[in-house]
Amino acid sequence: MLRRDRDPLARLGVWATQTLCTSPFTNVYGVARSLLAAGTLITLVLNSSDTLFTAGSGMEPPPQCEGISAASAYCLWGPEPGRWFSIAVLLVVITGFFPRWTVVPHWYVAFSLNVSASIVDGGDQIAAVLTLLLIPVGLCDGRRTHWREPTPVGTAPGNWMLTGWVVGWIGIFAIRCQAAVVYFHAGVAKLGVAEWADGTAMYYWLSDPVMGAPAWQRFLIDPVIRNDVTVSLFTWAVPLGEVALAIALVLPSRRWRPFLWGSIIFHIGIAVTMGLISFSLTMIALDIIFLHRADQRLSWPTWTKPIQTHSLSTAELTKGPTE
Repeated sequence: MLRRDRDPLARLGVWATQTLCTSPFTNVYGVARSLLAAGTLITLVLNSSDTLFTAGSGMEPPPQCEGISAASAYCLWGPEPGRWFSIAVLLVVITGFFPRWTVVPHWYVAFSLNVSASIVDGGDQIAAVLTLLLIPVGLCDGRRTHWREPTPVGTAPGNWMLTGWVVGWIGIFAIRCQAAVVYFHAGVAKLGVAEWADGTAMYYWLSDPVMGAPAWQRFLIDPVIRNDVTVSLFTWAVPLGEVALAIALVLPSRRWRPFLWGSIIFHIGIAVTMGLISFSLTMIALDIIFLHRADQRLSWPTWTKPIQTHSLSTAELTKGPTE
């Protein structure tokens, strides 16, 4: 007979009970929602309707309103009204107010852009899926804003509150699984492409006149991508890093921090060198939910906090030394 404290099933049961009896509604998923909305907002603010809905070769002018796409905001109200409606919704989501009432409109905005715009990237597709998976989480979040403190640990929740916590944890776990699948597929699929397998893909990507690094970065980029050894290491590091991020799903949460910071730095690099800001914000939002415990709120680094000093009163300053 296994001792109870060594029985894997018993330990799993204790872990599940402890986890499901804590609130997942902290500023972790709040930060992710705001970043996610900011990524879509940047696309809509910095691009006119004419740019977003450019007709392709041999295609009718977008938005295409067939099948499920006919339900998008751009088909129901037209490109420009739909764009302004989406901007208004995203601004409210970024502020964090009333997550229970904004989570569905947020998904609708992301869905509408993904199915209607003629120029989309992987970030728009991920945003549409991620906002959909966030619906059950947001519907169970009764806070006024997603920045507020969760229910204190040790508070006995009512049945409805406990049910909401369980649903929230299930939704967050589903997002983590989705993130692991995205990274694993991205890493493995690259290995089947000749340029990624032979270590030259980053040379072509960063040298591309449209998607590559801008002219002011060339003095840093060129020495790396024009050297056989460094460009190969740089190229192979990308798919290997993506597979490593997928594996992080099964690691203990105390091991997640290096993976989270590595993914954030990686996507900041994509934003800076390739200009894919909306895509990078979307992926960082996904990574925060994926690689940070939902019940451990995010806090500012200690070096950003002001130093607390004790200010002496006038009486203390004029008081002489004690005899």
